[in-house]
Amino acid sequence: MPELPSVEIFKNYFDAYGLNQSIEEVNVFNPEMLWDISSKDFKSILKNQRFISNFRYGKYLFSSFNRKSYLILHFGMTGFLSYHQVDDPPHKHQRVSFIFNNGKIMSFIDPRKFGKIGITFNRNQFIKQQNLGPDALRLDYKTFHKLFKNKKGAIKPLLMNQKFIAGIGNLYADEILYQSRLHPLTKACHLKTADLKQLYENMIMVLQKAIAVQDQLQNFPDDYLLAHRYKGGECPEWGEIQIIKVGGRTTYFCPSRQKKII
Repeated sequence: MPELPSVEIFKNYFDAYGLNQSIEEVNVFNPEMLWDISSKDFKSILKNQRFISNFRYGKYLFSSFNRKSYLILHFGMTGFLSYHQVDDPPHKHQRVSFIFNNGKIMSFIDPRKFGKIGITFNRNQFIKQQNLGPDALRLDYKTFHKLFKNKKGAIKPLLMNQKFIAGIGNLYADEILYQSRLHPLTKACHLKTADLKQLYENMIMVLQKAIAVQDQLQNFPDDYLLAHRYKGGECPEWGEIQIIKVGGRTTYFCPSRQKKII
């Protein structure tokens, strides 16, 4: 599933190609992917509008139009955006498209159809209704520290809980914990202030690095776990990477580096 860095990259793409152009037509190829709105209403609301600005929160992308109205994009597992010519051959996994007056199209592509598209007239209310925690890249350390008060579960599932912190998924949770030298099964209640400070700083560092390298695993430095995150991979520091299940998710970690705090 696209995590925060991917959605930030999609936002930058939308910023570059999809803003301030009149929408002449909207096509909905898979109405079941719309969020609590009919195809007819979706098309009617967006036709002749312009996307003005984009805002990412966690794994959601919001594009504003008509003052306080927002297109909502959630990319599921395989969703992404494509900007192309009207007369280009249509992508076989095109789900929704916005035809602009410049002869170009912004399409929402999603092979597995796990994504969602909708409209909200109150962005903050929508975020609240989804029970999302604070966005991982808008979170200051003081708030981050408070979040962990009285938390007792394992640290990795906590990082991935969108109600706790919005934006982190399986891939980057592993990297953040690797950089922080924390075992994924370490209980949150066992983390000292120094551990939390390190965890916070590495969360910001890893997510910003992922955005900078365009979320391409081959572009990460060799001292990142992501460059070695495969069966039989070697820890950049020392020893073999181990694979376990944590919270039902496949988890990669380096036991020689990431000691469990008891």
